[in-house]
Amino acid sequence: MESWFKRGLSPLYDASPLFASSDPQEAKLGTTGALKEHDLVWRSGKVDSFLRHLQLGEVSLFLLRYGAAVHIAPGELRRFLLFQVPLEGSARIAVGDTVVAADARTGALISPTLPLQLDWSEGCEQLLLKIPRERVEESCSALLGAQLDEPVEFCPQFVLDSPRGRSWQHQIGALLSWFQVPGQIAPTQWVRAQEETLIQHLLLCHQHNYSELLRRRSGAARRNVRMAEEYIRAHLQEPLDLARVAQAGGSSVRSLCAAFKEHHGQSPMAYVRDQRMAQAHAELLSAAPGTRVTDVALRWGFIHLGRFCTRYRERYGRTPLQTLQQ
Repeated sequence: MESWFKRGLSPLYDASPLFASSDPQEAKLGTTGALKEHDLVWRSGKVDSFLRHLQLGEVSLFLLRYGAAVHIAPGELRRFLLFQVPLEGSARIAVGDTVVAADARTGALISPTLPLQLDWSEGCEQLLLKIPRERVEESCSALLGAQLDEPVEFCPQFVLDSPRGRSWQHQIGALLSWFQVPGQIAPTQWVRAQEETLIQHLLLCHQHNYSELLRRRSGAARRNVRMAEEYIRAHLQEPLDLARVAQAGGSSVRSLCAAFKEHHGQSPMAYVRDQRMAQAHAELLSAAPGTRVTDVALRWGFIHLGRFCTRYRERYGRTPLQTLQQ
């Protein structure tokens, strides 16, 4: 775990506790209310428990401590995916058939449909991040372009001292940054986008039962984009619409738009406009005497001359006429 990441958890440490108690029953009831009903066995050590909580959109962040060593058996979480990592102490986390030896360098990603048992050491204090199961499955379905046949189940071990783990810490840090100033409210659209980024990081960077299918889907998407690009370049001076481009790319409109967004950061039709603008610019640079800007614009599909001139100047820092006259 990066040192800056732990320092960035200060808003969570400063949050008012949902409970802070030396009473074992109160601690159990408090965690049940925030997370899930579970069996809790107290072992060695003094009970010194608390649970702190911050909510941003549908993502819940918790800081949980029992003080004493405990055994926890919640069974399947069912409704949510849970990431947890010790900030102090260690834990043995059994998720399905896999056991994770969790410490400050290694966390656990707990899928909703796998049985769970945990053994926390004395003084163990953990960061928990809770994401609704339906959001994970919706995102996975969207990436695949198909309905899921079975629940998403992740490899439980989550190594933080890796490029993927450090990226994950940065994303959690971005969420927590909104709580650095009391009363500061994050924009709703940003929150939604950040939630999706967190989920897609897990789906695209962390191993799970749909990983291979997503890799194949990504390869197919790249091929579809290349086919669409070739078609666009060959028909730039002809009328083009999204349905025709998608058909040439061998995919649906929705899938092609998602693939272009991933590979080019823009829609297929925005890509068409950029390619047409580039061709118009090249023609203006090498135009013969007597060439008119209007003729060049129309040849490359720009019907509205004023709009063409505005976009051209925004892109190239000069007007089409200035390029023509140079």
